[in-house]
Amino acid sequence: MLFNNDKRYFVSVLIIILFNILLVKLPLTSVFGFEFSALNSILLVIISGILAISFLKRKENLLKNFLKVSPFLLLVPLVISVLNSLLTTTCSLADGFLFYLVITVPSILIGSAFGLFSFYISPKYPRILLILLLGITALIPVIEIYYYPQIYFYNPLIGFFPGTIYDERLCVTFRLVIYRFINIIFFLSVIYSIDRIINHKLRISRFLFSLVVLIIIIIFLKCSPFLEFSTTKSRIESSLKGKCYTEHFEIIYDTSIDTAYLKNLIINHEFFYFELKKFFMDEPHRKITSFIFKNNRQKGELFGSENADVAKPWLYQIYTTAGNYDNTLRHEIAHIFSASFGTGPFKIAHNFNPALIEGIAEAAAPLYNTWYIDQIASIAYNNDYKFRIDNLYSGLNFFGQSSGLSYVYAGSFTNFLINRYGINKFKEWYNGKSFSSLYDSSLTDIAGIYYEYLQHLGFTNKQNTAQYYFSRQTIFSKFCPRYIATQLESGWNNFNNNNFTDAERVFSHINSITQNYSALYGLILSKVELKKEIEALSLLKKEILKYKNSSYYFSLELLIGDLLIRNKKYEEAKEQYYLLNCQDPDLHYNYLSKLRLNLLVNDSLIYNYITSEDSAKFEMLEKYNLKSYDYASFPVIIDLAVSLHKPYEEVLSLFDKNIIASDIYSSYGAYYLSRYMMENIDYVRGRKLAALACRYRNADGIQLFLRSHLLRTDWVYFNYEKIMNNVKFIHGVAN
Repeated sequence: MLFNNDKRYFVSVLIIILFNILLVKLPLTSVFGFEFSALNSILLVIISGILAISFLKRKENLLKNFLKVSPFLLLVPLVISVLNSLLTTTCSLADGFLFYLVITVPSILIGSAFGLFSFYISPKYPRILLILLLGITALIPVIEIYYYPQIYFYNPLIGFFPGTIYDERLCVTFRLVIYRFINIIFFLSVIYSIDRIINHKLRISRFLFSLVVLIIIIIFLKCSPFLEFSTTKSRIESSLKGKCYTEHFEIIYDTSIDTAYLKNLIINHEFFYFELKKFFMDEPHRKITSFIFKNNRQKGELFGSENADVAKPWLYQIYTTAGNYDNTLRHEIAHIFSASFGTGPFKIAHNFNPALIEGIAEAAAPLYNTWYIDQIASIAYNNDYKFRIDNLYSGLNFFGQSSGLSYVYAGSFTNFLINRYGINKFKEWYNGKSFSSLYDSSLTDIAGIYYEYLQHLGFTNKQNTAQYYFSRQTIFSKFCPRYIATQLESGWNNFNNNNFTDAERVFSHINSITQNYSALYGLILSKVELKKEIEALSLLKKEILKYKNSSYYFSLELLIGDLLIRNKKYEEAKEQYYLLNCQDPDLHYNYLSKLRLNLLVNDSLIYNYITSEDSAKFEMLEKYNLKSYDYASFPVIIDLAVSLHKPYEEVLSLFDKNIIASDIYSSYGAYYLSRYMMENIDYVRGRKLAALACRYRNADGIQLFLRSHLLRTDWVYFNYEKIMNNVKFIHGVAN
């Protein structure tokens, strides 16, 4: 028996059992997948290293003992997680086994190599050396993340870490398999070499052997960027190819980005810098490096985060996707400004407090879609999406809510403190000084004043808006998030490649095991493409009830209306669109439902609009607006024009009549057209439309947003030539 007269085996297995019982109780690790395998890998490396030292101290046969104990060390976590999965979840066991095979199984070999090396180099203090070596190994990715642009890393202890929790899709890649194969070869070589040295078959001193191992490791780390296991700045530069310098930025961009769009990006970098300098009453003391990727996939490959734009204040670097500039660029630049009063080597908030870190960036970039940060916080607070401010700044509570809610409250409360007490006090709190000594009151008491402020702003009748923005699940509360995300990618790949039968099968499988909006939406669209409109409508009417209190409910309501049109149930569709318009969840759904209601004056018009391809929709809306404008169609026309790559002057010719901003639709339509003009470097007309958009004074909550856009157009109009004349293009010259 394994445990007979040997407490080492009993203790090792007991630790593993207790550790894995804990894991199956926690979010993410309860699933037989990446997180479970990675954490078990760390534990097994440590246990294997300690056992190896113990075997060698007692002069026992290392190989024989590991052959005896390894099956138990590896099977215990496997059995616990698989049993838990069979009893509680229906995630893919195949994916779990693959993660376990690639990440966890090699850990026994890696740990034993660490233990053997520690004992060989320091027979007197092998455990101390083992701890030191494991600490150094764990420190390597920290050093890479600190000095390199990346936020992902490869490491022998866990194989791979993707960078952020925002990217749910994660699978075993060919690159990870290659990395693990290199790990196995290297650590096997260490074991084999030391065994030959101990048995006097190889003559080499401890110092020289250690030096050889160190040199091999250094060479590997140096070659790591070429093997794509790490990312240096030069690797990103060579991939993106475009580079230019402005007064305050080094901008590294993908050369596939359209020339006009690139110029717009450049000018907005400088505009945001100008605004942030006023807000912070300070500025960075060196140029900010801005990496702009063409899409999320490219960003994920080179940087490590597909869905999240990120800043590294200590490197004065930001990483964004081209299409996100109007949503996140100012926020990320704000993080660099906050480095001037940040603390520690990372130049961020004291104790890495996420509410402080993100709060100042949100306050500095206060627009939340068409809402001002305090307005959207008031909507949350006054419509039962409350979150105690003192809890927000405690521990990791920031990540326990929907990310939108945490960001909004942190940003609005920061904005409240700065407006009421000045930014200097906030900077000191950010840097580590106690809140009560700075504000002469407790955080709880100041929060009470803040709640009164939110109540005073009103927005008490915005339950649907609050639901739309804040009823999303966090990754910690989602069912099998990694597996589902991988399956969703497969489904959408099939759909985009016109493999609608396969897409329907994948989406149907996901929809049968969990409530997932993307799967349901994809399933409905797949059925539509397969001419199953009646079946799609029946399914959606049944499934939508599950989303009654979620952010996705309003999108599904719009989709039901469109399916009713496809089934020629026009009166029902009219009621559906009218209901959605009255619910008023967000301006986006307002103009989409309003346009459909207006098109319903003619059955053939609405039917052709709903069932047509994008190019036909564009032509239809072009004719539809010939005699008079339907302002609710402006955003749709412009979005279609962009996706169809229509020439700017051709699109502009559609708007040759006078535009009158007399309601929310015409006001927002004028703004949308103004933004389109600005993106095409038409600053004269864009500025006029921005001013026109502001003329409608009764727009609920949108005035601050429209005013902000007007201020930007004014600044760009007066500063464009000066800024662009001083831009120095190194590669990818804009004409």
